Amino acid sequence: MPVAGSQLSATKRPKWHYITVGVLLIVVAVTLTVAWQIMGVSDASRAKEMSTLRWVVYFLGTVLFLLLIGGLVVIVTLLVREVRLNERQSNFVSAVTHELKTPVASLKLYLDTLQMRDLPESRRIDFYRTMREDLDRLNSTINNVLNAAMYTDRPVVDPQPLDLARLVRRAMDLTRTRHQLPRESFAYVGPETLRLRGDAQALETAVLNLLDNAVKYSREKVEVEVEIGTDGDGQAHLRVKDHGIGMSRAHLRFIFNRFYRIGAEVRRSHTGTGLGLFIVKAVVKGHKGTVTAESPGPDRGSTFTVTLPGVIETTAESGAPDEEVAG
Repeated sequence: MPVAGSQLSATKRPKWHYITVGVLLIVVAVTLTVAWQIMGVSDASRAKEMSTLRWVVYFLGTVLFLLLIGGLVVIVTLLVREVRLNERQSNFVSAVTHELKTPVASLKLYLDTLQMRDLPESRRIDFYRTMREDLDRLNSTINNVLNAAMYTDRPVVDPQPLDLARLVRRAMDLTRTRHQLPRESFAYVGPETLRLRGDAQALETAVLNLLDNAVKYSREKVEVEVEIGTDGDGQAHLRVKDHGIGMSRAHLRFIFNRFYRIGAEVRRSHTGTGLGLFIVKAVVKGHKGTVTAESPGPDRGSTFTVTLPGVIETTAESGAPDEEVAG
């Protein structure tokens, strides 16, 4: 099992980046100062001799000044990125703390109640069901943290044959069960079988996170469309479309970033750690594939498209299957 603490933190930018930029800016500033001193020479006897040198100094001074401005822009950009990352990490810590403490506190309350009171069987069943839901929530949070550490920068070194169509349908069934959704909440379009090479466990984790994200950000009525297929280019395409809250174009650039979540932490109505889509991207990248997100705008749903290489074979298309076989 990988050590989450050593891998979960975002890759630190090498310190020599900042040191190099800082040293270069100092050198440029010193050079400009010396050049300005040369230009300030007022000895009349050397005026003609300095005329050509002045133009050279003017030119070099202009170039160095532009480099100085460019260096300052780079420094500010790097600092802004670090500030944003620190904000996301702070939000992540707050979210994880909440996601861990809430179910633990709930479990403790129900266990104390069961221990201290003699409850009727119907109430006990309700308590056990709620406790199981709290445990599932706790397990989901822990798995997200561990998966983010496990799949970060980890390429698939020994891809094995797997059935992506079967894997996706199984993930749909698992998601329906976890969220207690009716069967019609998910619509499947694609072949009965679509075989490719990859890591089945990692891909199932990615698909489950995509489906969980679609359900989480849907409205009261969950309607998720899942489509898989191949365009004959040796690549499999998986699309997960929801009709939920959608997102603005500004969020599309950052939606797969580690710890990124839409909106202010204190006002969010959806639970989560901001790692789900990051895990999806990490898994797909490990398979040398791509993942993109599209949304017409807020309140107009979102579509996530995953492209994976290594297709082996496909069979005839089918609708949503009547039964699933666990892989």
